[in-house]
Amino acid sequence: MDPLTLTFLLGRLGRLTDSMTTDICADAATTPAEIRVLAYLVHAPERTARPSDVARFAVQTSGGLTATLGRLESAGLIKRRPDPTDGRGKLIVLSGDGRRLHDAVITRLTAATAAAVGDLDLDDVGIHVRDLVIALERAAGLPTSAGFVANPLGVHA
Repeated sequence: MDPLTLTFLLGRLGRLTDSMTTDICADAATTPAEIRVLAYLVHAPERTARPSDVARFAVQTSGGLTATLGRLESAGLIKRRPDPTDGRGKLIVLSGDGRRLHDAVITRLTAATAAAVGDLDLDDVGIHVRDLVIALERAAGLPTSAGFVANPLGVHA
């Protein structure tokens, strides 16, 4: 496959998955950006992270992340606490309500994705998609998500 066709197909894949995610999030009165933040916190040690780490994972600008964190905090889905290692810094902490919203949206997203790709060999597809993501992250100068596993325990929703 030529690089231009691959670029267009990857763009379409991104728009299709974004559309599915947006629809599922809208049904839960949230946004994909908010779910990405909650997902990062679910997998973070002690369900806590620095905003800069969340921004890199969510691929969101600092201004966009500030707005997202404000909405999540107002809804009681996260809390911001002082960072004990940085007097001016904050830590983002996942709340119980944030975990419940994350779980509900992720359950629906997992089911929708499984229904859409059920006939594919997901192990084979996963290898190639991960390789593509890693290559594009490298080209963009982003940290790698090579070891990222959304469901580290392998529990199916």
